[in-house]
Amino acid sequence: MWLSVISVPAGGYLADRFKRPFVLAIVASLVVAGLLAWLTRSDAVITILVLIGLIGGHPAGPIMSLTARVLVRETRAIGMGVFYTLFYAAMMLGPAVAGRLAKSAGTAAVALDLGALTVLACPPLMWLFERIVSVRHRRARS
Repeated sequence: MWLSVISVPAGGYLADRFKRPFVLAIVASLVVAGLLAWLTRSDAVITILVLIGLIGGHPAGPIMSLTARVLVRETRAIGMGVFYTLFYAAMMLGPAVAGRLAKSAGTAAVALDLGALTVLACPPLMWLFERIVSVRHRRARS
């Protein structure tokens, strides 16, 4: 987690520099999902955790900018409130669900695999978001 102090701003910088924030977010999400899945199947635990810390924060900026891209000024405050309420509810429920699964399975590997699947869900959800936004923009121009 301490390495995210480096990876979150680095991800924002790279997203701005290369003008491809969603490509960065998708690639970083895929890499982190792979690392999470590999974590319980490898002896290189420290190396994998360091890599997760250095890469895992890259998608934060592009993902957090999604709501601001679709909300007009008049609805932005309430929209951000709803977004962050759902975000923090998921951050609270995710570990509880993962812990219950790990307890049922008798191994923490299940919790990490659930984390990998959750991160793996980000790219298709971002793609869906982009499709919705592009349809809205096309309709607004018509």
